[in-house]
Amino acid sequence: MSNPGTGTTNIADGSATVGIQTETVHGNVYVYQVPTGASPMERFEVGLRCLSGGMPGRARKHIGEAVIDGYVTSRSCFYLLLALLSGRTLQQVPKEDLAPLAFAQKALIGRIDDEWTHAIRVITRLLASLQERDVDFSVIEKQLSELKDDRRNEIVRHLEMFLHGPIQDTIWARALDMAKQDQCDRERLQRVWKFFQPEPIGPRVRPPRPPDTTIGSWMLSVTTTALTLAAVGHIGVHAWQHSWPAAALALLLVTAGSYACARGGVEWRFRVVRLRAKDNERQVVKQPVPEGFASRIGRQFADYFARYVPRNTDRAAWLTQTAGVRQVLRDEVVELYRESRINAKRVAWLIRYLVSDVKDRWQKGQLWEYRDRLRVPASMKARVALGAVALGAGMAWLTWGGLNIAPFSVVGAALIAAAAGRFAVDGWLRILLEHKRYAADQEEAERLLENRQAAFTRWRRKLSDKPDDREMAYWLDCDRKVLTEEAMQHYKLKPHDVIAHAFIEAPAAPYKRARVRNGPWRYSRYKLLVFLLTADGVRQMTIDLDFERATFHDRRRINYRYDAVAAVQAAEADDGHRTFELTLVNGHPITVEVTGPPPNPEAGVEEDARTVSQVTLDTAGLGNTLHILEGIAAEGKKWINHEREREQDRLADLTNTAHGMFG
Repeated sequence: MSNPGTGTTNIADGSATVGIQTETVHGNVYVYQVPTGASPMERFEVGLRCLSGGMPGRARKHIGEAVIDGYVTSRSCFYLLLALLSGRTLQQVPKEDLAPLAFAQKALIGRIDDEWTHAIRVITRLLASLQERDVDFSVIEKQLSELKDDRRNEIVRHLEMFLHGPIQDTIWARALDMAKQDQCDRERLQRVWKFFQPEPIGPRVRPPRPPDTTIGSWMLSVTTTALTLAAVGHIGVHAWQHSWPAAALALLLVTAGSYACARGGVEWRFRVVRLRAKDNERQVVKQPVPEGFASRIGRQFADYFARYVPRNTDRAAWLTQTAGVRQVLRDEVVELYRESRINAKRVAWLIRYLVSDVKDRWQKGQLWEYRDRLRVPASMKARVALGAVALGAGMAWLTWGGLNIAPFSVVGAALIAAAAGRFAVDGWLRILLEHKRYAADQEEAERLLENRQAAFTRWRRKLSDKPDDREMAYWLDCDRKVLTEEAMQHYKLKPHDVIAHAFIEAPAAPYKRARVRNGPWRYSRYKLLVFLLTADGVRQMTIDLDFERATFHDRRRINYRYDAVAAVQAAEADDGHRTFELTLVNGHPITVEVTGPPPNPEAGVEEDARTVSQVTLDTAGLGNTLHILEGIAAEGKKWINHEREREQDRLADLTNTAHGMFG
């Protein structure tokens, strides 16, 4: 047996807060929440989901209350018995927990046999075998085989902790076969990463700014237009008196020139203004990025732009030339989604889409396509120029004809037409440009929303088969069993050689974490600690689990005698953060941060940090581990015999109660 060296073993590997990559709370999932005014049957169903989710403590509470309140069936009693025994040793079953079973015993008298009563009898037989010396385990094996697969698998899963002796080999063989078979079942490797993805928030676009035109601008434009037409009409009347054919031709030139200038000139001006606006918004403006949501959005854009580099493109050149686009997109997302306590990861799908869209347009040479689209063609410039020439020539000809009849009034009318016409042109140009800008913005917004909605739908479809919390719990349970078997194989132990075993599941930085409402944290990476108690001492194995890939890494082993355990403690902070520490007599502490930091308020789900911590501890195995190791620290190797003696009284109570249900 090897002895550990001096020093500190910190299983947490640094700051747990720094190690969090993402944090998600699925606040719209209520599988573990008892609805207000729930019936006993509804409370039982919540407790049943807690049991399959690896939270036996909560399962005992809800199922026990349902039974006491009158929901007594053979099915509810079967799961109550499983909940009482799951995840702990017999010594950890207090007598008060047997009260619901005793109540059910009286209520079930005279009920007919079914699959649930058969399963309860098998559990009763397993419990009785712990008190007997000569047991025919083939009979128990036969009884297990006769159960339905689901019932048998549930018994094997939940009763492994407290069984010992030869029956362990049979039960463990079944449990291990099931764990190996189901460890990557139901497409775990393709689905498990989706559990850590937050519920995406829907697509949004900036609403187009309404046309900035006032009643005053409309009135001014109409008034100046009327003055201009009146003045030109006055000139035209006198020119007609002088020579109606010349006046008619001049008026035709004025009309045609005005139409050409108005139609082409407005479009020309619109393209110039819009091109300038598009270029200006892509100019990089050095400005401090505020902390909080905007900072997190900016980091996501920087990360995805650094990762989504187009083919055959230098990364530095790509980042430099798209800096303006990156800033525009970041500012848009911040403006659209900056809400109180919104998780920035909920818009990560949109950021990925926007960056990939920029990448695709870069590769197709379309990143600056608006410049080609808004470029003023030479033909348009020529039409406007010709229209201006025609308008000028027509007005000059018309004015010359009028001067021959009434020179003073025509000169005055010409001055009025020039001044009023200038105001009219400026006014109508501004009005028309605003309406064209609004129409273009509206069309662009509709196109952007359609594309973003399509990307959002694709992402939602991809997440549609996200595993539920109970699947996550079951896969983790399979991993733990596979690790326990690896530890026993390394130490050349059979299941019956292991007097007791315990485990701790802790997050391993860096990690992602997620949970459903009222559920425990699930992590993308774990530190799994397995403690195997044998006749010679404690065998401990620590391993890193990549939960998304179902692979083990960085195995560490340590052996120590029972009298080498000096102290065991679990420190709890005010926010519920728990740290486990095992100290050996040589001063060597083994420290594990079991729960990680408290929930981030940004998640938007109001839950007490201590409650979240407690339910996470329920699944992490800390309670049973403390019970075993604290007993060893206090009593040494004598704890084994003392524990067996203490179990016998509790076992007799439990067996009598369970046996009394169905005889």
